[in-house]
Amino acid sequence: MTRRPKVLVVDDEADYLQIAARIAAGAGCAVLTAATALGGVALAAKELPDMILLDVGLPDISGFEAARRMRKVPALAKVPIIFFTVRSELDMVAEGLKLGAAGYVLKPFDPDELQRRIKSAVSPS
Repeated sequence: MTRRPKVLVVDDEADYLQIAARIAAGAGCAVLTAATALGGVALAAKELPDMILLDVGLPDISGFEAARRMRKVPALAKVPIIFFTVRSELDMVAEGLKLGAAGYVLKPFDPDELQRRIKSAVSPS
């Protein structure tokens, strides 16, 4: 039996967290969730997910700062991160790209598109 890829979803909005987790599970992934950026950083360091879906606008620290902290963990340095963002935050795309973002998903997101991106990010190269 092959190991299911682990996806960490970090979002403080319960609806988005739940929907994204369901979509990742539908893509055949084991799903971990966190409702805060700091919780996501700690969980990522402990569980070493294969990819991370990370909200940009989190109340404790930004998704970008969370990504910076995750990138400092050697085992997470190359893990694909897809940021969730709203249109008004699109000017921050460059910052995410500097952090090695695998992509951006606009909220509200299309479930099929998100599932395609998850499958692409966790597929062996």
